[in-house]
Amino acid sequence: PGHLFYENKGNKKEGNAYAKANHKFNNRFSGYLDLQYRIINYSADGNLKGPEPINVDENYEFFNPKAGVVYTHNAKNKFYISFARAHREPSRADFENGNPKPEELNDYELGWRFNTEKANLLVNFYAMDYTNQLALTGALDDVGTPIRENVGKSSRLGIEIEGTFVLGNRWTWQPNITLSRNRNQDFYFQRDGVLTDLGATRLSFSPALVAGNNIAFQL
Repeated sequence: PGHLFYENKGNKKEGNAYAKANHKFNNRFSGYLDLQYRIINYSADGNLKGPEPINVDENYEFFNPKAGVVYTHNAKNKFYISFARAHREPSRADFENGNPKPEELNDYELGWRFNTEKANLLVNFYAMDYTNQLALTGALDDVGTPIRENVGKSSRLGIEIEGTFVLGNRWTWQPNITLSRNRNQDFYFQRDGVLTDLGATRLSFSPALVAGNNIAFQL
């Protein structure tokens, strides 16, 4: 009784500028370009558990572009290819449990869309190349928050398929499935004070198979 578990104050300020352009080259090809620039200031000061001090003063500047090309084969079939670069800052819990770096991602996608009155299908191939991905370790901190750590180089490679199919006047079927390979490329782990290179390991909490199924009935 009377013990102060923590007392601190955090401030996060963010500003961003965004621009988007779409262009139709001809009846078959169209393209788009998205540009985003983010500025983030995050500060926190005070005491955590115990009292253990927390002192954060970070400034981030992120440039996140995305570009893609769409090919319309006919009224039912479209194909697309895209590239995106994205960044994400660490969360408050990440700062409380270490000295995290922001995540960086290069995302490459290639896909096919099939649309008719009774069926919609999407097949998408993706390759995600990460630097300093904040991955779950499986550990929890003192208040039960999952702990994340930067894992150096990592990647996600997969295919996702989702569809919507009309089955008569009242029934609709919506299945989806994702098959993926999720790996750390050069993961280092400190065990008993010794830094060990574990090499290529599976990304935690990232199953190779994720599937869902929805059947809807409209009254």
